[in-house]
Amino acid sequence: LAYKVFLGTQGFVIGDATYRFEHDDYNYRIATVAQARGLAALLVHGRGRIESRGRITQNGLQPLAFEVERGSPDKREVAVFDWSNNVITLNDHKTEALDGLTFDPLTVLWQTYFTPPDASRYSFSVATTRRIYHYTVTREGEERIAWREGEVDTERWHRVSDDSKTEAWFWLAPS
Repeated sequence: LAYKVFLGTQGFVIGDATYRFEHDDYNYRIATVAQARGLAALLVHGRGRIESRGRITQNGLQPLAFEVERGSPDKREVAVFDWSNNVITLNDHKTEALDGLTFDPLTVLWQTYFTPPDASRYSFSVATTRRIYHYTVTREGEERIAWREGEVDTERWHRVSDDSKTEAWFWLAPS
């Protein structure tokens, strides 16, 4: 996918990016590369790159490595997932325990495709190169959404941050 990034209601273009999902029967690679444009290019130099590599299992995507490059190769951070010992080594060489449902920011976007949630509450963790975040999302109901291909039946999910300052909604189409 290729897309443009906009800021605010005036539609200021601040960057563009490409997104790739590649896989074979057992392995995957998800990568996105972004470049700041316009005024944003004055503040953010170089290209940003994020990549996840791992295995495709019967339980969905299982990341093995998550990399972030902020503008140049010397600003590269890596998190390494060790599933046999259930630990992750973060960029600062600190290790933390993994639970069975730990993803990275790229695999979490695809996980419900591979293993849709089967309960009304779904808890999981997301590991970046610096720390692990814990999330619980709740199915609020069903909603029919109109889009260019017609209408689609969806499930509406909701999350509130631990400090109640941030909320997020997302819609999954079981079909």
